[in-house]
Amino acid sequence: MKMSLQWRVTLLTAVVLVISSIALSVLAMMNARKTLISPFYDLIDITETNNGILIQMKNDPNKTDTSEDDFIQSGPTASQELQKAKQNFDTTTILFCFLLTVVGTGAVFFTTGRALKPVRTLSQQISKIDEHNLTQRLPERSSNDEVSQLTVCFNHALDRLEDAFERQRRFSASAAHELKTPLATIKAGIQVLSMDENGTLLEYQDNARMTEASVDRLTKVVNDLLILAASSETTETQKETIYLDVMFETIFEDLSIIYENREITYHIDCDAITIYGNAALLYRAFYNFIENSYKYNTEKGTISIRCSETEDDIKIDIEDTGLGIPSEHLPFIFDAFYRVDGSRSRKTAGSGLGLSIAKSIIERHEGTINVSSEYKKGTKFTIQFPI
Repeated sequence: MKMSLQWRVTLLTAVVLVISSIALSVLAMMNARKTLISPFYDLIDITETNNGILIQMKNDPNKTDTSEDDFIQSGPTASQELQKAKQNFDTTTILFCFLLTVVGTGAVFFTTGRALKPVRTLSQQISKIDEHNLTQRLPERSSNDEVSQLTVCFNHALDRLEDAFERQRRFSASAAHELKTPLATIKAGIQVLSMDENGTLLEYQDNARMTEASVDRLTKVVNDLLILAASSETTETQKETIYLDVMFETIFEDLSIIYENREITYHIDCDAITIYGNAALLYRAFYNFIENSYKYNTEKGTISIRCSETEDDIKIDIEDTGLGIPSEHLPFIFDAFYRVDGSRSRKTAGSGLGLSIAKSIIERHEGTINVSSEYKKGTKFTIQFPI
């Protein structure tokens, strides 16, 4: 049977009260026997006869022999009187033990009820929040108690949850758009050809090129999504020592051919620094960073890569002299399919997954990413790996 927290606290306290009361009662009765009854027998002489009892102090200098006629007449014997007094004392002690336990338990139930009232109120408020009203927040108390701290923490959790839902919504919408557009283009081309019974070879060739471009775009999106999913499944057996200067030089050689008409120069300062990780995934992550620097750089701009190593970590700075990123967009640039400027993204191609993939790979290697940018002056990515 499930019990409320109030009842659990009350019963636990009642058990403690019972144990404490019984222990105190036993100690009180034992102490009474030790400190009252035993010294009483040690200090006096009690002589019992059929006619009564004679009580005299031991070692009394005035003690005299007394005849049986001078005995104190007392119905019950002395031992019976003492036994009765002890029973009355024990009964009274047990009665007070029971009364104090009952009163204490009731007081605990009442006080815990008042103390837990804010918790019940908080529980009722939380139960009203679901996926349809994540914008709702709990009223925060002015006190600085545990319930107030719990309320603040829950509101912060709602902020993160709402942000995650919003990111997921944008991801789903963007993914659908990225997949829908090329599919619509392919379908439109097929429909045009099926309606034109006298289509020429040139028209078929144009349609084939358009279909191939759309398929390539679909393939790239799907491959990027697969890489994004696979980046979280790296195993230790796939890791190796990677020389950063060699990896960056290879990336620039691959990209400089694609962007040779931009006349962008680069500089690598990494000496012989190495990191341990999955070579293919890290190559893809840094390829995406550097490709971004190429895409959004200015004509005859520069890209600089600087590596440094300390006892705790390896830091890699990737800096360009490009267009920069407005500050309001910086918190979202690592979201899947997010584009700072949709029209610019279409002009420079890409699915908007590059930085998401890069971030996922870096975090898989226990690394962190920080970005700073000044609009129309350039962007700097700082990646750090623990040693």
